[in-house]
Amino acid sequence: MFLAAAPAGNNLLGMHWLDWAVLAAYFILIVAIGWWSLKKVKDMSDFFMGGRRFGKVFMMFFAFGAGTSSEQAISVVAGTWRVGLAGIWWQFLWLWATPFYWIVAPVMRRMRALTTADFFEHRYNTGTATLYTIYGIIMAIVFIAAGLFSSGKMVNALTGGELDRVATVWNVQVPVRAENPDTQEMEWTTRRIVGYEYAILAMTVLFVTYGMAGGLGAAIITDFIQGVLTIAFSFLLLPFVFQKIGGFGHLHDYGEVKAGMFNMVASADIAAQLGKEQISIFFVVMLSLTALTGIVVQPHIMGVCGAGKTEFEGRFGFTVGNFLKRFCTIAWTFTGLACIVWYLTPDLSPLPPEELARLTPGNALFDVDFSREFSDDLFGRAAYEILPTIAPGLVGLLLASLLAAVMSTSDAQMIVGSGLFTENIYRRFIRKNASDRHYLWAGRLAGLGIVFAAIVLQTGFEDVIHALKIIIQTPAAIGISFWFGIVWRRWNAVSVWASTLSAVAAWWFVANHADWLFNAGLPESMFLFKEVVSEGGIATQELTGMGSAWVNLAYIGTGVVVGLLASLLTSRQSKGQLDRFFSLIHTPVTPGEEVSSPCTLPENPALQNPTMFAHPDIELPKPTLVGLGGFAVAWGCVGFIIWLTSYLAKTL
Repeated sequence: MFLAAAPAGNNLLGMHWLDWAVLAAYFILIVAIGWWSLKKVKDMSDFFMGGRRFGKVFMMFFAFGAGTSSEQAISVVAGTWRVGLAGIWWQFLWLWATPFYWIVAPVMRRMRALTTADFFEHRYNTGTATLYTIYGIIMAIVFIAAGLFSSGKMVNALTGGELDRVATVWNVQVPVRAENPDTQEMEWTTRRIVGYEYAILAMTVLFVTYGMAGGLGAAIITDFIQGVLTIAFSFLLLPFVFQKIGGFGHLHDYGEVKAGMFNMVASADIAAQLGKEQISIFFVVMLSLTALTGIVVQPHIMGVCGAGKTEFEGRFGFTVGNFLKRFCTIAWTFTGLACIVWYLTPDLSPLPPEELARLTPGNALFDVDFSREFSDDLFGRAAYEILPTIAPGLVGLLLASLLAAVMSTSDAQMIVGSGLFTENIYRRFIRKNASDRHYLWAGRLAGLGIVFAAIVLQTGFEDVIHALKIIIQTPAAIGISFWFGIVWRRWNAVSVWASTLSAVAAWWFVANHADWLFNAGLPESMFLFKEVVSEGGIATQELTGMGSAWVNLAYIGTGVVVGLLASLLTSRQSKGQLDRFFSLIHTPVTPGEEVSSPCTLPENPALQNPTMFAHPDIELPKPTLVGLGGFAVAWGCVGFIIWLTSYLAKTL
C-alpha cells in the first residue's frame, strides 16, 4: 500500500490548494452542463439518445469518452510494469477490432433503435429482448464497477495515501459476507471502509448528479470536455517520467531493467516468474476475438452509433474516437516503461532499499503479490511524486482528467442500463401506458439501482487486470447472436438462448474446474501455476486456473457450435419478420428523418442497399465506396500504430 509522508500544513488530503481549485472548477462546469441539459429532456429519445442531434466531432469524443475509462490507463501501466511492452495488449487487443467499427456502425444506426434490446426484439422475439436486457444491465454494472475500482485506487495514490489515513481515523464499518477460516462457512461480519472506496463514493455522487439530470445529451456534451481532459491525462505525466531517466531517447541507457521489457510478446519465462499467462500471439488473437464479439452488444454502443444526425456521424465517431484511444494507449505504455527504469534502477529509484528489493525480479526478496499491488498504484504514485515538484495545480489537473475518464464511461453506462430496464422490463411488464415523465423518472431511479450494484460488485475485484478481464469476457456470450443475426437468417430465438446460456456455462465451468480439466489429461500448457514454498523450504507448483486464452476459446467456441446446431435443428423464423428486419438495416438513414417508434422506417425511406448475392439465408449488403475506403484506411491506421509503437520502443 502506498503511504507517502504526511502532507504539509497548507495541504488538504495531500494536495495543494491550487489542486483543489482546479477540481472545483471542473466539478462546477460539468454539474452546470448536466442541469442545463435537463431543460432539453422532453421525452425518452431525448434522455436515452440525446435527440439524435449530434455531429461528427461530438460523436467522436462521445465514442472516445464513453469507451475510455481511467482503469484502462491504469491497467496498461500496471500490465507494462509486470511484463514490459507486451502489457500494451491489454488495450491493443481492441486494435484489430477497430476497422470493423466502420462497417458495423451504419448497421446499428439503421436499426433506429433506442437500446440494443430493440434489436433483439425485432430480430428475434420478446423473450430474447428480455434476455439481452438482463445481460445488458449486468454488463453496465460490471463496466461501472471496474472503472470505479481502478480509479478509486488511483485517486488514493494521488493523495499520497491520505484517504487511507482518513479511513483509519473514521473507522466506518460496513457489513460483508465472508468465509470463516475456522469453520469454512460463509457468515456475516463487518469490515472497515478503505481509503479508495471514499474516492469511489465521491465520483459516484458527481456522475450520478449530472447523468440523471440530463441523460445521454448531458453525457455526450460532458464527454466532449472530458475527452479533451482524458487526452491531457494520457500525455501529462509522460515527459516528466522520462525526465527522471534523462529525457526522451534514454529509455535504453540502463539496459533491460526487466528481462524482455521491450518485447511486444512476453516470454514464457517472465509469465512463469509472475505466475501469469504468457502474452503470446495466441493469447492476443483470442482476447481480440472475444473483444470484437462482445463490443457490439455493450449497452452504450447503440448510443455511440445511434445518437448522431445520420449514420456517417456514428461511423466516423465510433471509428475515429477509438483510434484516438489507441494513440493514448501508446502514451500509457511508455509511461509504464519509463516507470520501470526509474523505480527499479538503484541509482535513480526513489524507493527505500528494502522496497526496491521486493520489486526486483531475481532478487531473493522479490514478492509477486507486493509487485502486483505496487503496479495497481503505479500511475497515481508516479504522478504524486513528480507533478508537485513541477508546479502546484498539476495534480489537480491530472485528477480532474482521471475523474473525467471514469465518469464519462460511468454516466453513459448508467443511462443506457437504465434505458434497458425502463424500455424492456418496466414499460413492458410492470407499468404499461404511463406518461413519458413517469418513464423518465423510472429510468433515473433504475440508474441509481445500477450504480449501487456496481459499488457492491467492485469490492470483489482482485486487481485492475482482473477487472479488465471481466470487462472483456462478459459481453461476448450474447454478442455471438448479434453477429450471426445481421448476416444469417437461420439464426433464430432458440439459437440466441442456446448459444448465450451454453457460452456462459462453458465460461463458468472452465474457469472454476481447472483442477478437474487438468486431471482429465489436457496439456499442461493450457494451465497456469504459481510457485508455493512450504515451511520446510520446499518449492512446489500449485495450479491456479486455466489460461484466459483457453477459457475464451472454450467460451466462444461452445456458444458458436451450440447456436449453429440449434439453428439447424429448429424451425425458421417467419419470413415476414425477417424481411422487415433486413429491410430496416439495409435502408440508409436520411438527414432529418423521423420514425414513429423504435426499429421502424420513416414514411419516405431511402432506397435499400442491394445485397452482394442472392441467397435464401445469407444477408451481406453490397459494399459502398465509402465503406470499402474507410475500412481500408482503418487497416492502414492499424498498421501505422503497430509500426509506431515498435519504432518508439527502439528509439525512446
